[in-house]
Amino acid sequence: NLNHYSKNGSKLYMLETPYSVFNQADQSYLLNKTNVKVFENEDIKYNVNSNSAKLLNNKFLELTGNVEINDFNNTIIKSNSLLWNIDKSEFILEGNVSLVNNNINLSSSRALLDKKGDIILFYNPVKYNYKDEDNIRKYNISSKNAYYNISTKSIIFKSTNDKVKSKIIF
Repeated sequence: NLNHYSKNGSKLYMLETPYSVFNQADQSYLLNKTNVKVFENEDIKYNVNSNSAKLLNNKFLELTGNVEINDFNNTIIKSNSLLWNIDKSEFILEGNVSLVNNNINLSSSRALLDKKGDIILFYNPVKYNYKDEDNIRKYNISSKNAYYNISTKSIIFKSTNDKVKSKIIF
C-alpha cells in the first residue's frame, strides 16, 4: 500500500497492489493488479483498476491493461492505458476508451479526464449511443469531439470542419 499526499497534506491517492518491484536506477515502481483510489477532500472520488502500472519518481503514474475508472455514480470509463502527471488534475486515456452508464455508451480512441472539473473530452472519432429504459438504442451519433460532464451527465458534441452526424430511431 502506498499513500501520496499533496504539499498541503491532503491525501491525493492511495495505491494498492499485491506485487511491486522498485528500480533504484530510475526511481520507479513496477506494479501488478493495481487499485488506485483518487481522493478529493478526504473522500474517494474515483476507484481505478488496471492489470499493471508504473510509478515514476512519485510524479507520473502510468496504468496499462484493462484500465477501469469507477466514479461511484453508475459511470464506468474503460481504456487500454491511463497516464497521470500527479501534480495535475488530468488523466490521459488512450486505446479503446469507452464510457458506459445506465443510458449511454460513448467511445473514442483517446480522452482527457479533468478530475477537478468532472469533464471528459473525447477525441476524434467519437461514437455515441443512447439507450432507453428498455435498453433499446434510440440515438446513434458520431462527431469529431465530445465533452461529457460527469456531474450533470450531459454531453456536448463538437466538430470544427465536419458536421455532427446523428441517426434517430423512432
